Amino acid sequence: MTATATIDEVVCLRPATSTDFDLASVVNGLLQPVYQLPGAELIHQVSGIGDVGQMIQDALDEAPDDLYATSVPDSGVDHAVWPPGASTVEAGAGNRLPVGVTLPVEGSQDIFLWDRDDVSSDDLLGSITISEAEQGQGALSKLAHSEEEKSYYYVNYHVD
Repeated sequence: MTATATIDEVVCLRPATSTDFDLASVVNGLLQPVYQLPGAELIHQVSGIGDVGQMIQDALDEAPDDLYATSVPDSGVDHAVWPPGASTVEAGAGNRLPVGVTLPVEGSQDIFLWDRDDVSSDDLLGSITISEAEQGQGALSKLAHSEEEKSYYYVNYHVD
C-alpha cells in the first residue's frame, strides 16, 4: 500500500550562516592586538562596542536562505518539488512558509531542504525522512538541521 505525504509548511528557526567559514573568529583574530592596546577598554566604555567579531557573526546569521525542497539528494532547483517553477522562497528566522505539496510514500520518502547559492554549489540545510508507517497519525513535525550550515527548520506534514 502506498501512502501520500502532504508537506503542510516549513518553519525557519534559523537560516544558514552566510559564509563557509567562521568570519567572527577571523575578525577577532585580526583585532586581538587592538583589544590589548592601552585605552582599548576606554574605547569600549565610550563607544559601547563589544565583541566586533560576534556582532559581524550575528549580522551574517540573519541573512535569509533562498529555500527550495527536493525529494532526491540532488541539489538544484531543477530537482525541486517545491516551490513550483524552478524558483526559491526567501526564508528568514521565524518565517512560516506554506508548502502544500503531496508526494507518494512507499516505505519511506526523504525530503531535502536547500539554500540556492549563486557563488558555489547549493547548501544542504537538512533533511527529514517520512515513513509510510506514520499514516493516519495526524499532524507531524520533524526537525531538519545542518551542523555545517548551522540551520534549523521544522517540516510540518501529515501522511494519509
